[in-house]
Amino acid sequence: MNRYRRNLLRTACIAAIGASLLGIAAMATAQQTQSPDAAKVLAEMGKATVIPEGSGPRVLYIFFDANCPYCHELYTALRSKVGKDGLEFRWVPVAVLTPSSVTKGAAILQASNRLAAFHENENTYGKGPNGKGGGIIPATKVSHTASAILNANNALLEATKSPGVPTLLYRDKQGDAMMMVGPPNPQQLKEILASVK
Repeated sequence: MNRYRRNLLRTACIAAIGASLLGIAAMATAQQTQSPDAAKVLAEMGKATVIPEGSGPRVLYIFFDANCPYCHELYTALRSKVGKDGLEFRWVPVAVLTPSSVTKGAAILQASNRLAAFHENENTYGKGPNGKGGGIIPATKVSHTASAILNANNALLEATKSPGVPTLLYRDKQGDAMMMVGPPNPQQLKEILASVK
């Protein structure tokens, strides 16, 4: 095995171990489940600061970290669904993965157009100053307001007892509170979007 391949494998292993330690490793079997914790948090989501995308009566909350690769994967998978079938995605920014999650989250929250800043972060994912994570330029100063928003949203994520991001919360057509942790595979995503009340 040549030196390049050995270094590439070593980097991949380190990244996988780091991701699992952060609680964001890809769930081999991400599952949508009924959850009493999800029901409690859904009742509190009026306190969250969200970035709405699309418009409609069928609401899917998505907790995301600006540096999360699996959140980015979900963002990409949802592009063709925005504004369709009465779905509204409410992206809930949190800062739980890395130190720059706070400054990138703040850059999104402090922007005059949060949705445009969110899109910038995701559309340039992996193309930022260090080539990792969200592509938005981190805020040089985190405002008290942005810090308070991230702390409040982090507390809501913690209340779900979710081990990582992305975490999806919604009510299904039977009115049950549902939660999924990790990026759903294409079939799961199709089922979730069809079942959102």
